[in-house]
Amino acid sequence: VVDALSLEEASFKLKEKKIIITKITREKVKKKTKGKEKKSSFSFGKKAVKPQDVVIFSKQFATMVKAGLPILNVLSMIRDQIDHPTVKEIVEDKSKEMISDQILGNNPKKTRGLKQIKKKDDDKSKDLNVQSDRAAALIEQSKKRAMQPVVAESVSPKKTTKPVVTRRRRNTKTSYQPAARAKRLNRSRHMEYKYEMRKLLVDINVPEEHRSNLLGTIWAKGERKTTSDAKDFLLEKMSEGAIDEGQKSRLEKVIDDYTIRR
Repeated sequence: VVDALSLEEASFKLKEKKIIITKITREKVKKKTKGKEKKSSFSFGKKAVKPQDVVIFSKQFATMVKAGLPILNVLSMIRDQIDHPTVKEIVEDKSKEMISDQILGNNPKKTRGLKQIKKKDDDKSKDLNVQSDRAAALIEQSKKRAMQPVVAESVSPKKTTKPVVTRRRRNTKTSYQPAARAKRLNRSRHMEYKYEMRKLLVDINVPEEHRSNLLGTIWAKGERKTTSDAKDFLLEKMSEGAIDEGQKSRLEKVIDDYTIRR
């Protein structure tokens, strides 16, 4: 049981205690009142607000801020949860003030005891007059330049000599020598080979410690070198006792199925 004013506050308290939440149910507690108590309320320039509503708001606000949520997000979440119209209006006004002050920057920032020096109106008018005079002078100068006739100068084109570029002859002989055509495993059927070979190794009861070695080495030798090298590898494994004659023949049959000449 957790004492809280709302389900959100209860979930925050349980998360702070590192308790995994599966389900939260609200339980109402009836308080016995002896006699009639005097009702007290707060007024913020609007309708009266009960102390209970103020306590609920302050607890929710403090809990969410301690959890690390931004203040603007906390105010918007609490505004959506509050039923009291006056408190909701106050929260909404406060969030709007924060947005206008901190984000939009509509209100001027407070100075740290320093007085701003106000320029006199006379200085501003003088600066404006000086700038307008300069602009007028520049405009007149540009008009005079535009009225002057443009004399076309005859410019004789200069003869440019292109540098002679000597091209190097390319070597006709190349060091690349293509591999000779031989019987090798088909590269395009690699995934198909892996699937079939794995199933075959299990079916013919090859020991598990030799399966990965056989699967990879057969493909490497048969694809990079020739299929005869892959079969020689199987012969070596049979001499070592990893596979027998029947298993060797089954594996060679798979090699023949994936052999092409390239």
